[in-house]
Amino acid sequence: MKLFSMINRLFIPLFLLLALVFLNGCTTVLVSPSDEKLVTDTEAFYKKAAGMIEDGRSVSPLKDDDRANIANLTDHKGHFTKFESKYNELIIDTEALILRAMASDGKIDSTGHALQSKISEMIENAIPSKCQELSVGFSKTSLTAKNYVDLKCIVLKWKGQHSDMKLTKNTQILKKANWEGRKLTVFNAVLAIQKAEGFKQQKTKLEGIE
Repeated sequence: MKLFSMINRLFIPLFLLLALVFLNGCTTVLVSPSDEKLVTDTEAFYKKAAGMIEDGRSVSPLKDDDRANIANLTDHKGHFTKFESKYNELIIDTEALILRAMASDGKIDSTGHALQSKISEMIENAIPSKCQELSVGFSKTSLTAKNYVDLKCIVLKWKGQHSDMKLTKNTQILKKANWEGRKLTVFNAVLAIQKAEGFKQQKTKLEGIE
């Protein structure tokens, strides 16, 4: 659901932006300008997250029975304590991405912010965020920054799941399938963000031709 929310948050505003441009001939900015460093840092985040996921998958049990037969849980390479620092590093990385994305917020005009708030309100009402408290804290930032807030929410959710005794059947150890699902989640999330950045780059080129 979070990924669906992110994709909708990315592409619904873009369609609305195009409609506004063609119908009104305006140049309202709903997203911060394209940022090459942000693109590069996002790719670096994906590589780091994918590396952690592969490490987790390689050391985790395949089935519930395999997990139940682990004698010394805290010594196991797949235990939460072996990954806690990696989660924290990814969280810090997403915060750095949020800061970078917010750095250009000042270039978004007041009309853009007003429309942005309306679009965000519409999306949030239709698709409730799983990270409401964090999202509310960034309600006045650009849509670009919000996409990275969603990315942080994904990592926070992963960390919570891995440490959840009930979810992991009192082991704090995930199964291989859990890790494999995460790979697809982060791949699609980063791809959606990069596509949005690519749209902004194309828009900049078209404006340069005018």
